[in-house]
Amino acid sequence: IDWFTPWPKEALVSVAERFLAEESIPEELRPKVVEHFKFVHEVVRERSAQYLSSVRRYNYVSPKNYLDFINNYKRQLGSKRQDNSEMTQRLDGGLSKLIQAAEEVSKMQKELAEKTVVVQAKSAECEEMLTKISASTEDAVAKQEVAKTKEDELAVLTDKIAIQKAEAEEGLASAMPALQEAAEALQNLKKEDITEIRSFAKPNQLVMWVCECVCIFKKWDDVSWKGAKAMMSDTGFLGSLVNFNKDSLTAKQVNAVKKYFAKDAKFNPTDVKSISVAGAGLLQWVAAMLNYYEVSSKIEPLRNAVKQAEMDQTRNAKDLAKLKKELETISATLEELREALGKQTADKEALKAEADKMAALLAVAERLISGLSSERTRWTEDIQKLGESRIKLDGDCLLSSAFLSYLGAFDFNFRSSLLQEAWIGDIMSASIPLSAPYSLQHMLTNDVEISQWASEGLPSDELSVQNGILTTQASRWPLCIDPQMQAVNWIKKKEGKDLEGRIKSFNDSDFLKFLELSVNYGFPFLFESIDEYIDPVIAPILDKDVKNVGGRSFIKLGDKEVDWDVSFRMYLTTKLSNPHYSPETFGQTMIINYSVTDTGLADQLLNVVVKYERPDLEEMRENLVVELSENKILLKKCEDTLLRELAYATGNLLENEDLVMTLEKTKATAVEIADKITIANQTAKDIETTREGYMPIAIRGSVLYFAMAGLSVLNIMYEYSLAAFLHVFNLSLQRSKKDATIDSRVINVIDHLTLSVYSYTCTGLFERHKLLFSFQMTCMILKQAQALDVTLLDYFIKGNLAIEKSSEPPFAWISEAGWHDLQRLKTLSPAFEDLEDDVINQPAEWEAWYDLDAPEAVPFPSGYSLKLDVFQRLCLLRVFRPDRVTVGAQEFIIDKMSDKYVQPPVLNFMKVFEQSAPLTPVLFVLSPGADPAYDVFALAEKLGFGGPKLKFIALGQGQGKAAQQMLE
Repeated sequence: IDWFTPWPKEALVSVAERFLAEESIPEELRPKVVEHFKFVHEVVRERSAQYLSSVRRYNYVSPKNYLDFINNYKRQLGSKRQDNSEMTQRLDGGLSKLIQAAEEVSKMQKELAEKTVVVQAKSAECEEMLTKISASTEDAVAKQEVAKTKEDELAVLTDKIAIQKAEAEEGLASAMPALQEAAEALQNLKKEDITEIRSFAKPNQLVMWVCECVCIFKKWDDVSWKGAKAMMSDTGFLGSLVNFNKDSLTAKQVNAVKKYFAKDAKFNPTDVKSISVAGAGLLQWVAAMLNYYEVSSKIEPLRNAVKQAEMDQTRNAKDLAKLKKELETISATLEELREALGKQTADKEALKAEADKMAALLAVAERLISGLSSERTRWTEDIQKLGESRIKLDGDCLLSSAFLSYLGAFDFNFRSSLLQEAWIGDIMSASIPLSAPYSLQHMLTNDVEISQWASEGLPSDELSVQNGILTTQASRWPLCIDPQMQAVNWIKKKEGKDLEGRIKSFNDSDFLKFLELSVNYGFPFLFESIDEYIDPVIAPILDKDVKNVGGRSFIKLGDKEVDWDVSFRMYLTTKLSNPHYSPETFGQTMIINYSVTDTGLADQLLNVVVKYERPDLEEMRENLVVELSENKILLKKCEDTLLRELAYATGNLLENEDLVMTLEKTKATAVEIADKITIANQTAKDIETTREGYMPIAIRGSVLYFAMAGLSVLNIMYEYSLAAFLHVFNLSLQRSKKDATIDSRVINVIDHLTLSVYSYTCTGLFERHKLLFSFQMTCMILKQAQALDVTLLDYFIKGNLAIEKSSEPPFAWISEAGWHDLQRLKTLSPAFEDLEDDVINQPAEWEAWYDLDAPEAVPFPSGYSLKLDVFQRLCLLRVFRPDRVTVGAQEFIIDKMSDKYVQPPVLNFMKVFEQSAPLTPVLFVLSPGADPAYDVFALAEKLGFGGPKLKFIALGQGQGKAAQQMLE
């Protein structure tokens, strides 16, 4: 006997006060919170009794639930407050960094403007100094060259003065013509000639060569037309030619100039003169210099000898000394200028580098501030919302923890009633702060996780999401009531490869060995298809009786101590649609009702329909679900990365180039992902619009399945699995008439499906239940289409439930029960409001109609056949002639559906075979004298499986092995 006495209200209050004594709850709210704990426990006990009476399902509420409720509240409140603080801190840190960065940008802009002015001033100073240095350098270089030449000449004179004196007289006569020719060439050159040649944008090749030759002789750095123009722009250019130091010509210069003469025979003063007088004059000078050079090496010592070489030597020595002194002065000045220039240049470059770096940082910073502007706005709003939500956590956590502790076994309607009406109503009346509107999903999960569950196969309706929350977050192990196998399929896909080899039942001999390994190594474990019996050997795991000795955590499993891994997860699932577990099991596990709802099933069936009718569309939808899930996860990671990088950044944010680039890249990725999500959501809406065209099929399928499932209250044998229904559903899709238009196709499928389900179900029903099923199916179809008065239907089923008896019937032919029901009926519709008066005023007409053998087949008295629809007439028939309700129900079904649904199909073995599947056995429930064996043999012959192909055996003691061998 499972017997426990509920705790009195005083005990509930006392326990709550004691356990919450250390919790940080505002003192003005503490008594209200404690009172709400008591209220939740009491109201769930009351609703559990209503649950049993209305839907015949058990839910036990024990003190263990209450303690679990308190612990869940403490854990939730602490966890949510910590999450709130951490998120506020992270957002505030990120926001502070963004504000700091914006301030740094403003400051940096001012500094950059100031530095730019300084850099420009320094640049101007450097340019001015560079001009001075350039001029001084040129002067020094020229004087150095002269000094070097003089030194060379003095050395030669010293060595050869004696010989030169001897040869002077002889060589002087031959050298004089060459010198004269050079002098004449120089005199022929005029300033206008030079201006003429400089005016050419692109001169003749020969003229260009002439100028390049002059550049070579003058040792000009840039030997080109551009360089030549620069050279000739000097106002002292002609003077420099007249005073050209002919003796400074080198062999290298002469050889270079000779190459031009070798290039073209027309490179001579005569031919060039036809092109340019100036060019010819310059070329004549060049030729004279060449001619002079040819004899200068011989003439120079001769001239020196004639002019008293010794005196020249002395004079040159004096000049050289003077030149060297000048050079020393120039070099000293030049060195000072260079040092000053170096310092100025270094200062300028340092400032410029600093300004450039600042400008680069500023550019990146401005991009970053602009890119994160939306985050700044959003994070500011989020911080404000977090502050507001923190205040409301006291009430929010009451609801979420109560949900996790109490609501698993209830169906969706009871859950909604308790949560939305009872609990929220009590919290609001007690003025406990609460989020409005309150959302379980917001408190216990998020869009990213829900998308992940959807991609793993869990339906997205509210009930399924609630069940997902209970499965993953309840403090007790989940025991899933899963007749449609939604939970087990989701759990298998969710855990993936970690569950391989770890799916067992209590009937498996090795389940304990694999369970021990899972506990030890932290793997998930699934008990699948259990019944109402749970092996006591796993009780320590159910109770989480973990012992800690010397830092070791272990659990006693049987006679063994097994090390406990905190990552271990255990799931239990049952296919039983309405199991009855003990209060102890309710305390040890979180029993979760995964029984599908009509809306949830319609969504699933829509997927099946679209997958068959439009496989491309369904594939696209499934891919979108996965893509959305992945993108939401990525977007969350990007958001976390932004906050983390900003929160942990040290120093000046803008100087951390790696951080800035990471933030910029992360923001760009987040924007890209957000755009993808927007596009995906729009695509999903477009797909959903197309899918909606097939929704009537899914809705009809859902109605029909629940009409089948409801038969289990009549007989325990009438248990129809979702898999069996889906087989019929798929056959209807395949066999119904095709049509190009969606509307016509939908009608064809609905008609075929409805009849197929009726025929399939009737095949397994006792005869007395077939009409009942047809009526139930008809009413549910009309109810879904809102074509049936639900109040009248309730009356038709229950009659007048008023405890007080009505007045005595006015006529003997009316029964007391009928008159009592009439009093209720007349209040339900305007069509019946005059019913009592009509009967009293026209008793003869009503009595005559009452006495008929088939009153439903003739017009009703007082014109009620015209006033009432077919179901209202059925309700009227129930009042006066309940014995004819069965016939009236048939007429109702024929009117709303067709006569096919009041003519149960005759057993047709071929149709039974068509509706069957290879892995689903066909079971014949026999009445005395019935033997289908011969019909089965005939079917086998017809299908080509007669004779030795058909194996048959009469099961009895010892025949099991033989039958198994036949199957294998």
